[in-house]
Amino acid sequence: MASGLPSIVSNTTAPAALVGDAGSNFWLFSPSVGWDLTHPPSPDGPPQPPARRLTLSTTTAPVTVDPGKTALIVIDMQNFFLSPAMGRARGPGHAAGEVLLSTGFPAAREAGIRVVHVTWGISDEELAVLPPVIFRIFGYEQTPAEEEDGRLTEKKDNTRHVGRDLGTVKYPDGTTVGAGRALMRDQWNTALYGGLQESFDDSQGTAMPQVRFHKSRLSGFWSGGSNDLIGYLKEHKITTLLFAGVNTDQCVLASIQDACNLGFDTILLKDGCGTRSPDYTRQMVEFNARKAWGFVSSCKGLADGVKATRQTPSL
Repeated sequence: MASGLPSIVSNTTAPAALVGDAGSNFWLFSPSVGWDLTHPPSPDGPPQPPARRLTLSTTTAPVTVDPGKTALIVIDMQNFFLSPAMGRARGPGHAAGEVLLSTGFPAAREAGIRVVHVTWGISDEELAVLPPVIFRIFGYEQTPAEEEDGRLTEKKDNTRHVGRDLGTVKYPDGTTVGAGRALMRDQWNTALYGGLQESFDDSQGTAMPQVRFHKSRLSGFWSGGSNDLIGYLKEHKITTLLFAGVNTDQCVLASIQDACNLGFDTILLKDGCGTRSPDYTRQMVEFNARKAWGFVSSCKGLADGVKATRQTPSL
């Protein structure tokens, strides 16, 4: 069994405290086992069978989830934010994508956890009612002011303006591609980046293909308009969400907050997330992800949990 993980069979009979309402939404907690997020029919009934129990190490106590009720939510891993043709130098987001491809996705696939991409993909109807702040985020560049008071200056940046045709962009090898309209759906710039798109395409012929939903706000769980993502998760009785993507302190943060407020169990996979913001912003998200919204684990923690389950004999 992988080190650092509790036995997910022999310890399931440990006394457990009820956390939440027994008639609606509850967790169980045992000091010897950790948190049980499997959502069995009743808190005092038998535990879920081993096939429906997957334990992840976290930065606090271990967490056990039901893989069939769990989805891996991947935020904004798109050409617009990651492709060198868009001028994006290698950074934490690229490293996160590689960890997802090498570790997170294979573990999710083996465990039977759905992979759900949530990405910018604005429609013309949504563009017409976007709040000004969205245009400011992508249409204005912030630079340090020359004054000594540390203020920022802002200037209009038409090269990233939402809805604007980005024209032809060039890869480092000289090949070119039409980038399409910035952040609008069904464009090259809003396609999944590199190997992530290949992984998505390859999965379509499998028993559990990856799926993708568009968003028009920082949060993929913004419910001010119609939200097909929330409907999909409820239809498939998903209760636990593992979060990855870019940027940790922006769209991942906004999504995990909204998902938590909607009643989903949320777990941040810290090595599957990336941001170019100052490191204190990442630290803030990880601190609050474990303290206020749920738990912090990793793609490695997910893979170790799957390995431990594989090595545990079924009862």
